[in-house]
Amino acid sequence: MLFGCGFGLLSAVWPLYLRDLGASAQDIGIVFGAGNLVAVLCFLPAGYLADRIGRKPVITAAWLCAALGVATFVPLTDWRGAFVGSALYWSGTAGLPLIIAYVTSTTPRAELGRGLGIVLGAYFAGNIIGAPLAGVIAASFGFRVAIAIAAALLAASAALTFGLRSVPPHLERGPFRPPRTFWILLAITPFAALLSIVSLAFLPVYLRDVAAIPLDRLGIYLGLVSVGAAGLAVAAGRLADAIGAVPALLSAAGVMTAASVLMTLSGRAEPLVGLAALLLGATQAANPVVASAVERIIPPARAAQGYATYQVAFALGFGAGGTVAGFLYEADPLLPFIATAGLALPVAAIVAAVLSRAMAPLERVTELS
Repeated sequence: MLFGCGFGLLSAVWPLYLRDLGASAQDIGIVFGAGNLVAVLCFLPAGYLADRIGRKPVITAAWLCAALGVATFVPLTDWRGAFVGSALYWSGTAGLPLIIAYVTSTTPRAELGRGLGIVLGAYFAGNIIGAPLAGVIAASFGFRVAIAIAAALLAASAALTFGLRSVPPHLERGPFRPPRTFWILLAITPFAALLSIVSLAFLPVYLRDVAAIPLDRLGIYLGLVSVGAAGLAVAAGRLADAIGAVPALLSAAGVMTAASVLMTLSGRAEPLVGLAALLLGATQAANPVVASAVERIIPPARAAQGYATYQVAFALGFGAGGTVAGFLYEADPLLPFIATAGLALPVAAIVAAVLSRAMAPLERVTELS
């Protein structure tokens, strides 16, 4: 939750902060993408280490790196210096697949979707606390103070990881050979990841410049995104456990489409903007669904490496999504939402088909046993 608070504060103000330092929308998108590209290089080594020395020390190191990256934003006088902080911060997200692997090693398989939904819901609950405060802090004390507080919250989150129970790595060893459908899923994942961020990357800028939301209230609308993400992530996880991953994915994509359409039509009508922001939380609702499905096709001894491999594909699309969003926003502020509305359901249907194919042999084995 503390990490979510820090991220909520940061995500609400850092695009506006870079704007104040002279960056264009395209520049901000490139900074975002470059940081995620560095993160891609960290996921596999982190997963490899976690499977051999345990997840806890690598999670701690990753969280500390993220806190340090945000701290480097504070003294900036030129937006170009943000490349260093972006690289450090996003490389710290190498801890995300390790957290998922940690949860999967301590949660019964039948309750995995629910467990991952609760963990991700706690993260978004932190966003709900942090994002509304961001606008108030930035309006009263400036962007630098808001970012410094975000760095302190991330550092506190890293400190708490020292209290995690150590889970020894699996003793089994062998080649990492997941089914072929896992590699097909990796090929599709970047497109899904791109759609999960393209409508959110410039949402603070859109709310301020187009929807004319005052800075001191801007965080409330970003908090609504997190409220939606928290509730929908838990709901999607429960739905996946109850009736399967495919209906859960398609439901999340349907809500994403409705949210994007509503945002394009809302203009400066604040009630409609608020409802659209709440529904945009569906962009993150599929995460526990896909994560719980991936767990079922990865050997337990290589869980961290498997999630890290999946996260590489996700980060490639996520970083590209931030860059693409910058170019789309520069052309027309509505284009990120229009792209999401047009592509969410088709991409979700493809991912659902791949997961359905991957899960079918495992379900037959379960029935026979």
